[in-house]
Amino acid sequence: MLPSKLVTYSRNISASKVVMCRSWYQPMAIVPAILGCLALTSAHPHPDSPGDIATHETLSWTESSLSWVNRQTCRWLSDCETSRSNVEESYYRTLHSDQQTPLSQVQPHDVPLDSTKFWTSGLEEPEKWSKEEHLSRKIPQYVYDYTPYVHLFSGEQFWPCDIAEHLVHTSPYANYTLIRSMENDRTLENLDELNQYGRFAYLKSEDNVEERPDWLGGSSNIPRSPEDVYDESHDRLLKNPPLKPGRVPGRKRWNEFSRNGPEDHSKPSNRLQERGGHSSAPAVLIVVPKEDGVVDAFWFYFYSYNLGNKVFNIRFGNHVGDWEHSMVRFRNGTPEAVYISEHGAGEAYAYHAVEKYGKRPVIYSATGTHAIYATPGLHPYVLPWGLLHDQTDKGPLWDPTLNHHAYVYNYTSRHLKSSAQTPHAPVSWFNFRGHWGDKMYPMSDKRQYRFWGQYHYVSGPIGPRFKNLGRKKVCQRMQAQCVIRHWLGEGGDDGEKKLPGSETGDEVLE
Repeated sequence: MLPSKLVTYSRNISASKVVMCRSWYQPMAIVPAILGCLALTSAHPHPDSPGDIATHETLSWTESSLSWVNRQTCRWLSDCETSRSNVEESYYRTLHSDQQTPLSQVQPHDVPLDSTKFWTSGLEEPEKWSKEEHLSRKIPQYVYDYTPYVHLFSGEQFWPCDIAEHLVHTSPYANYTLIRSMENDRTLENLDELNQYGRFAYLKSEDNVEERPDWLGGSSNIPRSPEDVYDESHDRLLKNPPLKPGRVPGRKRWNEFSRNGPEDHSKPSNRLQERGGHSSAPAVLIVVPKEDGVVDAFWFYFYSYNLGNKVFNIRFGNHVGDWEHSMVRFRNGTPEAVYISEHGAGEAYAYHAVEKYGKRPVIYSATGTHAIYATPGLHPYVLPWGLLHDQTDKGPLWDPTLNHHAYVYNYTSRHLKSSAQTPHAPVSWFNFRGHWGDKMYPMSDKRQYRFWGQYHYVSGPIGPRFKNLGRKKVCQRMQAQCVIRHWLGEGGDDGEKKLPGSETGDEVLE
């Protein structure tokens, strides 16, 4: 965040420029207006971005520039990327390579972790539960009857992932220092031991994310449809072409050093996918009973990578690890509202308003960012004229009920219990207070850049525990007003539809 004096000074300059533009040439006001929006958004950093640390690192990085002009441009105009060209960076790194070692060169742990039993590592003994205890852990059938379907984007490059697999490919760090005591001994049942480091704990990728390792893309977790040919003897989809090392099938090489990230996705597809929906990546269901017959059913979706959007063809907001969620609120077993997460906030809808297959809501996951929307199409946010937007369509249909781990949460005691449906599911991972990805790369890392207060890479997110599960209103944030929409915006319609691939009403899931 810029100093208050500088903000005031910048605003005065911006105001004077607007007056000059009006008296000279009106269209010229567009550019400063856009840059002004970027400057204002820098006052509200990415929800996962540690502002104070970022400011300190920015100042340190600025002072290391070889050019006085570049240092002043970065300091006063926040243009820290264009002011310090890649040519200078490359030259400086060549001369002082020992001072500019990328964080990605850290060697992975020597003993590979085995994640096959991570999801059954819970300490519960269900055979010892009383009848009352078993009943308190049972997930009501109506929760499954109204679970949202998720349409992933047809041109997605970063698909749903398993947090157990994610744990195998990341190492625990306290800020930028490896925590060696848990380097080779961490599971979903002991992850909360990192809480001694609080919010300074990070699960850092052992691979350079810009080389796009297979686990980051999650291509093996694309939801299946009946048209896929499944070979049970090899436990793989024959439809997919063989993977090249470190690549996701059907995608061109990703060169994040170009700032633009991957090339534009293929054109949106409005073709409904055939019925299927099973993903190898398990979703997480957390049911929260509340007063007056209210039950909130949270579905959490995890992705190992968030690809940020672009403004002026420059990409911002990439981060390792990505948690998104939807919530259906029930009252006495009847669905009342649906909440979907979008960029640290979200939207709330009355149940009758949302699109449905049968009686189950249908939601849409945006390409790259995985923000969730109620309709397919383009979704502008923050900046005017659609400069910054998400995109959704009717891509692969994901049915979270086909592979998930279920829990019951007491929001007053803040205690999570495994459910009767998945009694051996671990709970420690839920209590982890750190970040599910890398810490924001410092300015000394060649993968990082900053422009108008926005960063190419930001820190990974914190987990489901911190999504206000005990909320009284449907909305996540504790603002004074929570608007529940009773209609959908352009691009969608409400009412029941057949499940994709269904030919008769009898085949609709209810």
